Amino acid sequence: MNILLVYPRWNYPTFGELQEPLGILHIGAMLRAAGHEVRLVDLTVEPIEDMDAALPAAEMVGISSSTAMYGRACKALDRIKAARPEVPVVIGGPHATVLAEETLRRGFDAIALGEGEHTAVDLAAAIADGRPLWQVPAVMALKDGEPIIGPARAFEPDLDSLPDADRTLLRYDEYFKQGLNHVGLMPTRGCPWNCLFCKPMQDRLFGRQVRAKSIPRIVAEMKNIVETYGKRQFLFKDDTLVLGGPEWFAEFEAEQKRQGIHGVGWSCQSRVDQITRPLLEAMKPAGLEGIAFGVESGSQRVLNYYRKGIRPEQTIAAFDLCHELGIGTHAFIMLGAPVETKEDLNATVELVKRIKTESVSVSVTTPAPGTALYDDIRARGLYNLKDPEDSDYLQNSRPILLGELTVKDLAEAERAILDATPRAFFREQLEDRLRKLVEGAA
Repeated sequence: MNILLVYPRWNYPTFGELQEPLGILHIGAMLRAAGHEVRLVDLTVEPIEDMDAALPAAEMVGISSSTAMYGRACKALDRIKAARPEVPVVIGGPHATVLAEETLRRGFDAIALGEGEHTAVDLAAAIADGRPLWQVPAVMALKDGEPIIGPARAFEPDLDSLPDADRTLLRYDEYFKQGLNHVGLMPTRGCPWNCLFCKPMQDRLFGRQVRAKSIPRIVAEMKNIVETYGKRQFLFKDDTLVLGGPEWFAEFEAEQKRQGIHGVGWSCQSRVDQITRPLLEAMKPAGLEGIAFGVESGSQRVLNYYRKGIRPEQTIAAFDLCHELGIGTHAFIMLGAPVETKEDLNATVELVKRIKTESVSVSVTTPAPGTALYDDIRARGLYNLKDPEDSDYLQNSRPILLGELTVKDLAEAERAILDATPRAFFREQLEDRLRKLVEGAA
């Protein structure tokens, strides 16, 4: 079967370092392993005309979309249906999983719910056989005009049983030209924490229980990337890599030596409350170069609202320890929580100055559908995105209405954070958003 996959991120900003879409590469790998012909059009680096050119041969189209990309996914759907109204178009990803019926009624033929590898293969088989799509496990489709969900599907417990992301589907040459230095890896799935802005959406995608690939499998994938692309720097995109503890990283280092890969470096993400000296001292010889932390706020009150379960003192301790051991740091900051005051903003600015992070990303608090934050913002009457297809949180300057704060307060805090940090990711875009915030307040 000829299957076209579409990643709908055209006109996406290229400030900072692009990251490849690993999820759809895993789907493509699974479909190829099942014997299908697969073509990926990645609209991050390919023109929309490439999708048009691939449509005549397609017997099924699969689109992956987060909420931020949903508007672009709908534009792709409209373009596909205008050219090939008979071809089935399936969508998966976070947005479709949590707003399945709304997304289905937008014109998609089926919704792949949650983890997608096995579902994609079963959907392709059903389409090839002419069977009803609503019979497929973990799929929503229409039956006589009504949305029906197929049988439940358990999360895959053995990640080693799944093929690695098929990177040959991607135009890596274009990513490298546009600044990709750290090749992405996703060795774990699932998250045991309960942050307001992720849960329960993330549980529906990957579950609460952490599942991990084996260390030999992770290192083998790294080795293949080194040998294929000549890249020795990696980014672990999951949030739970550090849960393995010092022993895991000692074995990770030993396995690199066993498989004969040397001189690799990598960065990862972590909560500040997981960082200890023994952990970092085990991670660094295994190749650790930097850690990105979800700092979010310098106010304990705001952190409690977000259900982060951390304290500013833990943030300071984690950053101090990284600096002492020569490990790079990045801070993710969110401004504009509905409970936030000017004093809270000032506490965040002061914390950023204190931790001396090498780089920072600043975002305006944005409620993703399916999260407890989204429900709370709706209940407070503060949701400020009227069109579900105008959902790109990197482009929208005011996704929620502010409580006690003014847009000037937000802009001043953001400016102070950027000025206090050597490198600010998406700086040009943040500057544009600051301008929009101030102009919008006039």
